[in-house]
Amino acid sequence: MEPTGTTGAPPPDGASAPLEAAASEPVNEPAAAAPAAQPAAAVPAAGPPPAASSTPGWVNTVTSTQTVAGPAGMTYADVPARIFAYIIDAIIMGVAFGILYSIFLALFLGSALSGFELMTFVWFVVLVLIYAAGSAIYFIYTWTKLRGSPGQRVLGLETLNAADGAVLTQPQAIRRWLFMFGPFVLAQAASLMLGGLGMIVSLALFAYGVYLLYSTANSPTRQGFHDVQASTVVVKVAR
Repeated sequence: MEPTGTTGAPPPDGASAPLEAAASEPVNEPAAAAPAAQPAAAVPAAGPPPAASSTPGWVNTVTSTQTVAGPAGMTYADVPARIFAYIIDAIIMGVAFGILYSIFLALFLGSALSGFELMTFVWFVVLVLIYAAGSAIYFIYTWTKLRGSPGQRVLGLETLNAADGAVLTQPQAIRRWLFMFGPFVLAQAASLMLGGLGMIVSLALFAYGVYLLYSTANSPTRQGFHDVQASTVVVKVAR
């Protein structure tokens, strides 16, 4: 007699499909948490742009104790050296004009003693003009042709264009002479014409000379008032 139960019968077709599908479906695991965003690195604030240097391009310093760019090596000329250079120039011009004055004095002394005051006055004015013209020629020529006056050359100084170290142009040299010596020439002429007011003119002239020295000594590039007006600078060349 055969058993009649259904326990051993295989399941109908398709009955295991849901189970297999369920087993084959991937299990959705919780997504890993995203790493926390790192704060962006702080960007340093840009500082103010560097101040533009007032030093000319051909100069690598703003003090008189360091060197100026150039194959020879230069430094800004200090005030004592420039004073000594001018003294040498004044001696040279004094000797030349002293001879000239002596000639004119010998020629017109007789007129002065004879009472020709007007003629004597006229010739003194002429002498002042000759002195002014001679001084202008002396300095303008040597600044533009020799790079410095004879007194400056003796001490190794040169007067150059402040922008690029080039030789002075003639208009530049004329402008420097006018601001440096023009007031002195006017004072000489005024002392002849103003008589008693000559002392006041002399004091004003002395004050102007002190101002030129003061402005030169207090400039980092040793440029006096006359140098600034003419865009010039005086340097000492290393020997």
